[in-house]
Amino acid sequence: MAPLRNQRHELFANLIVQAPKSGMSNTGCYLACGYRAEGNAAEVAASRLLSSDKIRTRIAELTAPVVKKTRTTVDTLAAQLDEVFAGASGDKQWGAAGSAAALKARLLGFMREKIEIGGPGDFDDCKTPDELMRRLVDDLEDRQAVRAFCVEVVRLIDEDAAGAALDVSPAQEWPSMVERRHGFRE
Repeated sequence: MAPLRNQRHELFANLIVQAPKSGMSNTGCYLACGYRAEGNAAEVAASRLLSSDKIRTRIAELTAPVVKKTRTTVDTLAAQLDEVFAGASGDKQWGAAGSAAALKARLLGFMREKIEIGGPGDFDDCKTPDELMRRLVDDLEDRQAVRAFCVEVVRLIDEDAAGAALDVSPAQEWPSMVERRHGFRE
């Protein structure tokens, strides 16, 4: 779609797209286009412009290249990490392969550094297991529910640890000291 015929509408759409960087409100964008209104009238008029199909289409059109560029960057990085993983696996460089896989998972949002239960920061003041237990009892209002929750957390921790455990059983039986001295096995 070409720029809007109404110059004020076009300027408004452009200012709305730039608003996150400039910190300008919708009302500020409306007034910067040369419209005259005061107080709530300016807010209502800005809201009415934002609900216009032509304005919304133009805003989507203006933001599309940024979204496409960002998506391409994530896709490109993911493809590059796939290549690193394949090359490292082929060379049996398991540490590098694991790092590439972990980095790709973090890039795609599968791994998070911190997971919160409740609102952000609700448990920041809990420094000991006792404080955490008291907070959970207060939030869940039922000690049995807290106990069931904790049992489930322990089960998930054990399950995760079991999945991360390394198999340390020997791949082959090693020769005894006598066999190594004589250079043969009986």
